[in-house]
Amino acid sequence: MNINATGTVHVPAPALEDWVTAVFAHCGVPEAHARQTACVLVRTNLRGIDTHGVMRVLPYVEKLRSGEVNPKARPQAELREGVLHVDGDRGLGQVVASFAVERAVELAQTQAVVTSVIRNSGHLAALGLFVLPAAEAGMIAVLCQETPPLMALEGSTGAAIGNNPIAFAAPVAGKAPMVFDMATSIVARGNVLQAARDKVPIPEGWSIGLDGLPTTDPTVALQGAMLPVAGHKGIGLAMLVQILAGSLSASSSGASFGSKGPAGNSSAGNVSAFLLVVNPDRVVGRAAFDAHVAQWLGIYTAASGEAARYPGERASLCETGRRRDGIPLGLGAIAELRKVGELVGLGFDLAPAPCP
Repeated sequence: MNINATGTVHVPAPALEDWVTAVFAHCGVPEAHARQTACVLVRTNLRGIDTHGVMRVLPYVEKLRSGEVNPKARPQAELREGVLHVDGDRGLGQVVASFAVERAVELAQTQAVVTSVIRNSGHLAALGLFVLPAAEAGMIAVLCQETPPLMALEGSTGAAIGNNPIAFAAPVAGKAPMVFDMATSIVARGNVLQAARDKVPIPEGWSIGLDGLPTTDPTVALQGAMLPVAGHKGIGLAMLVQILAGSLSASSSGASFGSKGPAGNSSAGNVSAFLLVVNPDRVVGRAAFDAHVAQWLGIYTAASGEAARYPGERASLCETGRRRDGIPLGLGAIAELRKVGELVGLGFDLAPAPCP
């Protein structure tokens, strides 16, 4: 593999997807589920979210090999009391969440609002990649997930609550869907993991150490806690997610708070989430919905200047460019994927994309 002077190589998306599919298949994941997981992870990179794409293959492989995640999972869905209950059977999160969204979108064809509780899933990575297909199908979707305690206010002596991410997506007539995806911490923890791999400091204000004081050392930060976005407001959002994605999941399964640990301390095969899918056509009518979105987006872009973008628009442009030019992988990503190849006996040496 030829690496250019900037330390990156551009890999064609189809080749990368094929390789990742083969990796998961080597771990005992059925072909269809291996392909689905690879598709979600590679599309994450295509949309410019490199911390949550193929960089997650190594920890997923390790969890599959340890038995923490079930390679042969068969997600199930049951409608009870008007709520779609999805049990992921400890499967890969990309398989489980995709399954839940597909079932919810199907139900939303005949009812205005579908609420779903997802439990026993593997790590979901970038939530926006699950609500995006719902918006592409004409739906509004909201997805939030509890995480183990990772976040706390400055001065805390340990992680107090998850940096519970939230994502939503909505269709925009004639344009790319709107997609917004955020952790309730200032940045996603994946950015700190990336800094630790690259052996570079993190900006001030991202994290605290075990002493409760801010740190720029990613290793110290990983032992401490992420800081919430907007202080106490970020904690409030995290608590909202904890109620929807954690407490409702515990109630539906009969699990007690104590059995999951403080603040819903989910393991890699026991992630829970909350999903809401709304069909605007059945609520207000497609034409009225599209016209209203166009009106307020027009006001937003006019006031924000020529460079204004709504959430998801820049990622869509990035996806178009990377599908054409290839996905850039840095030295750290290449080293990690080569380690994956060594673990499963499948070398990582893809031909680079042609120069644009």
